[in-house]
Amino acid sequence: MDVIEVRGLAKRFGRVQALRDVTFAVPRGRVAGLLGPNGSGKTTTLKILVGLLRRDWGEVRVFGMDPWLLGPEVREKMGVLHEKPLYPRGARVSTLLRYAARLRGYSYSDALRVARLVGIEGLLGYTVSALSRGYLQRLGIALALLGDPELLVLDEPTANLDPLARAELLRLIKVLHRDLGVTVLVSSHIIPELADVCDYAVFISGGVTLDWGSLEELNRKYGVVSVYEVSTPRPRELARELISLDYVYGVDVHGGLLRVRVAGEASPELLNVLAEMGVDIESVRHVGGELGQLYSKVVTQEAAG
Repeated sequence: MDVIEVRGLAKRFGRVQALRDVTFAVPRGRVAGLLGPNGSGKTTTLKILVGLLRRDWGEVRVFGMDPWLLGPEVREKMGVLHEKPLYPRGARVSTLLRYAARLRGYSYSDALRVARLVGIEGLLGYTVSALSRGYLQRLGIALALLGDPELLVLDEPTANLDPLARAELLRLIKVLHRDLGVTVLVSSHIIPELADVCDYAVFISGGVTLDWGSLEELNRKYGVVSVYEVSTPRPRELARELISLDYVYGVDVHGGLLRVRVAGEASPELLNVLAEMGVDIESVRHVGGELGQLYSKVVTQEAAG
């Protein structure tokens, strides 16, 4: 089932055509990246999905509902972190969480639970003004998690963070998806950094979607390197077999896990070979690829017509 469905979305601000033709879908359970340069229409698209902006044209459904007509019902199932959230600088973290929980009909124990989930339980006595940018983003995610939403919408959550804080926040998003089973739509203009987080991508430029789908499908379509994680009780034996294949670019062994880099268009061949091998295979999982290279190929193909 698709949690988000968008078809032919258009939005104008005065003389500026912010969105011209945005079409994509996000299936339930995915971590989807809405990826494109600054000014491509990412934030406008997200505001329409949340029900804060009215579209000029097109169809939008979130959980099967129109977010403009049924905004409260949609937002009841959704948590949102806006690009530049503002909080009362003199408020304590505990006070802000308590107030936000009460507004949404939840208890302070619910607020404490989300604080623990995002790793700010030790900062409850701090004022907002004392928090680093990274911890402010964690606070925003904690507020978004109140009420156990089925969908998290994160607009440029890593913007203006230092490299370490960016990496920690991206790990947090990955853990939340794994542990809570929440669908995530995260926007970013720093495209390569989401390679280890997203399993689905929507590429947008100039207010138009260029392509969308699972990273495994897109890597195969555009011939970009894919990375598979293979679990086996005999990793070194399997690694020797795989490294001899022409379309395998590299194999890393981590205990009983192999990380196999393979030409995107050859992914089906790798899966067939693994199925036919005598070595015991416990699981095979697509875990990423070269997202920056994929975006470049999508843009290049679009420009070529």
